[in-house]
Amino acid sequence: MSLQDRLKPILKILKFTSIWGGGGIFFAYHVSQTYKTVDKIVNTKVLDREKKHTPEYIYIDDPSYSITLKREQDKESRRSIGLSRVWKSLKHSLAWRLLWLCRHGNKEQRNIALKQLAAFKNNKIWDCQKLAQALDMNTAVLLARTRGADLRYFLPPPIHVRRAALTSELLSFKFRDMILSVQGVHPHSCIQHFLSKYFANIQEQALEADNIPAKPDSISERDLCILCLDALYHHISLFHVNDYEDDDSIKTLIKMGLLPRLAELMLRERDDTDLDLAVLKILTVLSVHCNLLLDFFQNGLIKELSRLLRSKDVRLASSAAVCLANLSGEHCYRPGLYLLHPLYRTTVAPTCDTLLVHGLRGGVFVTWRQRDKKCAEPLGIVEGTISDVDCDPCEEKSIDTKYLDPDLQQVMDDLIELDDETLLSDLEVVLHDLPIEAKREPLNTNIYTISKKRIALMQEEEDQCNYTFCWPKDWLPKDCNNLRILGINYWSSISEWLERCPLQTADISTKASELGPTLVDAGVGRKGTPVVWLAHSMGGLIVKQVLIDSAQSSDDKFKRLSRNTKAVLFYSTPHKGSALATMPRAAAAVLWPSNDVRQLQENSPVLLELHRAFIHAAEQYQWETISFAEMMPTLVTTFKVPIHFVEAYSADLGRGVFYQLPLDHLSICKPATRQSILYTTVLDVIQRVTARNIEIKYSDSLIKWIIDMLWWTLRTKTNEAIEKVDEAQRIEGLRWYERVLLDTFTDGFTD
Repeated sequence: MSLQDRLKPILKILKFTSIWGGGGIFFAYHVSQTYKTVDKIVNTKVLDREKKHTPEYIYIDDPSYSITLKREQDKESRRSIGLSRVWKSLKHSLAWRLLWLCRHGNKEQRNIALKQLAAFKNNKIWDCQKLAQALDMNTAVLLARTRGADLRYFLPPPIHVRRAALTSELLSFKFRDMILSVQGVHPHSCIQHFLSKYFANIQEQALEADNIPAKPDSISERDLCILCLDALYHHISLFHVNDYEDDDSIKTLIKMGLLPRLAELMLRERDDTDLDLAVLKILTVLSVHCNLLLDFFQNGLIKELSRLLRSKDVRLASSAAVCLANLSGEHCYRPGLYLLHPLYRTTVAPTCDTLLVHGLRGGVFVTWRQRDKKCAEPLGIVEGTISDVDCDPCEEKSIDTKYLDPDLQQVMDDLIELDDETLLSDLEVVLHDLPIEAKREPLNTNIYTISKKRIALMQEEEDQCNYTFCWPKDWLPKDCNNLRILGINYWSSISEWLERCPLQTADISTKASELGPTLVDAGVGRKGTPVVWLAHSMGGLIVKQVLIDSAQSSDDKFKRLSRNTKAVLFYSTPHKGSALATMPRAAAAVLWPSNDVRQLQENSPVLLELHRAFIHAAEQYQWETISFAEMMPTLVTTFKVPIHFVEAYSADLGRGVFYQLPLDHLSICKPATRQSILYTTVLDVIQRVTARNIEIKYSDSLIKWIIDMLWWTLRTKTNEAIEKVDEAQRIEGLRWYERVLLDTFTDGFTD
């Protein structure tokens, strides 16, 4: 037998092995390419629905918790039969899937999951308790900011805090120890004065006795706790720094257990507005440090913040919104800044940032309230003045006749509307707060038609019956979409006779320098969002200084504040000073005006230079300016004399529209209704600014869409060319592989 005959079986085996092996390699290559293509299109993690994860639990040391949970679950299981049990099981499964998306999904998936979790209604207590145990701190704070979330989704304070709340132990002494500790870190005369005023005798008794003496009867435990919290807030707000590691006062308070004590105090005094406000003031400062989120979460304060967010009291709701926004890390609102709208979390970018800056002795929740309905006597300088609104405008009216037939009811309503419009066609409607004089006023194209007259009268009547403590917060969102409204608080004084802190006597330029970084951290004007300012009295001077500093700054983040400012509305701002500051020596000796008042002297060189620089910047950046002037004196009950705070010539900026209204200094920023020119002017400015911004964004988006289309076309064509080259190379490679196999198995071995 020849060598060729001997090798033929071996070569046949090698031939079949090579063919099948090459085919296997070719098949594996295509499977691999297909898998890569599918992996680019479909996220395979989504298909792994049953993937287990380790949830972050808070183990509550409450022995009755598991027993109560099991009892409620068994009770509901016995009640659920048939399809009802299936539905509950599906609902429970969906809740856990949504919770998984909240933790592991992308931003869009997380937003949808949070919204769906908050939309769950009629949940059983054991379902909520299970979810509360599984919620991690990041999901909890986001869910707490979502409208409609069930409060049972959030864990209460731990059992040791709840047990302590049931005891009669005095919390005021624990707060006193904390005050002494921070006083040792940063000594301050105000804190020393507070301790000597309320705890001097108690300290002496404590040295003589072995135990803590009884609290004196001159002040209640609740009131003393509130005073202690105010002292703590005053201290930490003065010595607050941006970096937690450098904030020695707050670190000391956290180590001493401030957060559990605050949770305990809120459990003891439920639904106490003054106490909740005192606690929230401290929490707003602490919440600036996002790394304290775990401490908030473990002490059950996320639930308390979510509860206060739903409060009808605008002071509680706005402060709670600031805390939750800071803890979520989405925003940074520093002390003195209040989030008025939107209170709840939103995924839509704001179309305009509206900023409110009050004047002397004012405040966010004092200056910007609706005109007072009181008309019996003049009020104090902090509370307000006489109003021309009726004392009781909301008298009960006769009940209108209602018809069972809806078509007949619609016909009767139309007839009543036609009758009203016929009557109004021959009448001139005079609304509240009409100016008695105006300068540089644009042509008025807003003519009241018959239907507008009727709507205006209806709105005016509605606003008189529904009093608001912050008209920008309650009125502007009704007429404008996606606004962000921020209130700015700062300390000010009129007389040196009043108690004051020696560290709170800053001048206008210092207050402006502190306000600027605060607004930058809050993202005001970010991403080209237009900014509109509403400023009353001395607040207008602070706004002018902030905008000048921004215009002259080399920091791009700060400079965008002036670049994105579109309008400034001044309510009785003393651009050239006030006669109140330039008083005779005898009157000054009696009134003893504060440093804030002395800055407002008539024709002060500082004010005149500030005015000149602002006019130059306003022309450079094309800011729209509107000014309102008071024409009536303000009645001050302390002295029983009328005082004209700002004269018309000083309130006139000399640029932009200028109105003189028959109102006093305190009422000039308080519209009676939405038909007041004080409100309609603001509304017109914001609507024009947002419409212009939408047009610009639309134009930019169109250009971006065109660029994206060109880039997509170029990328598609490039990919097609690359795929064709790859396909050609692959085919050529296969042909070369076939030739090699053919040559290998046929060359020299033909029959």
